[in-house]
Amino acid sequence: MSAKVDNYSILSEKVKEWNATDRPYPKDRCIHQLFEDQVARTPDAVAVEFEGRSLTFSQLNARANQLAHYLRQQGVGPDVPVGICMERSLEMIVALYGILKAGGCYVPLDPIYPRDRIEHIVEESGISILLSHGTHLSKIDNLGNIRLNLDSENSDLSKQKTTNPVWSFPPHSLAYIIYTSGSTGKPKGVMNEHRGILNRLLWMQDTFRLSQQDRVLQKTPYSFDVSVWEFFWPLMFGAHLVVARPEGHKDPDYL
Repeated sequence: MSAKVDNYSILSEKVKEWNATDRPYPKDRCIHQLFEDQVARTPDAVAVEFEGRSLTFSQLNARANQLAHYLRQQGVGPDVPVGICMERSLEMIVALYGILKAGGCYVPLDPIYPRDRIEHIVEESGISILLSHGTHLSKIDNLGNIRLNLDSENSDLSKQKTTNPVWSFPPHSLAYIIYTSGSTGKPKGVMNEHRGILNRLLWMQDTFRLSQQDRVLQKTPYSFDVSVWEFFWPLMFGAHLVVARPEGHKDPDYL
């Protein structure tokens, strides 16, 4: 006796019910837009703190907006890669949100990277603008790119508008390009879109439910993709982000 495979029901109704995991997530939004929603809800709450300094949601949003407006003037838009060569700091958080608000995707360049690795990432990803601060500006010298110092005294940024950018771009725009360690050869750039990250972060919120009462430690180097949820999930839902000092993730007693 023979029969067509498609005549048989392979999955039971119970399995189909268990596997019905679709949710009404906002498919037309980007990461920074959900952050802006939270800013409107809790503008004066502390969003992020680092080594005795802090920014409220409205302060972080304003500084990120200034950076976004400046980056747009430099030609940053959807899918344009922007390099960041910075240590953990308030300025790093501002940079990440500012790049996303401008429509660009961030590309981490860890200051501890050897010069040849930084050069490879910059060249292959097509970075034209590099953000840095302090002594790390020397790490990106002579790479033929626009360099922007994000130290607080930067006058170009202080002249920019603090209002949310009004331009829009689709959720399939790139949010980041993070390079692999290169243990199997040359490092490879892994690209991820806003909608893919949001799908993950909104699932995490459904499952774990962060609130204003929560404090979340940001301790993962931004060159690893585990850092992505630490940077964006807490501030989308009003939690308080505490940024560990540079190299602090290597010290269990400090953590």
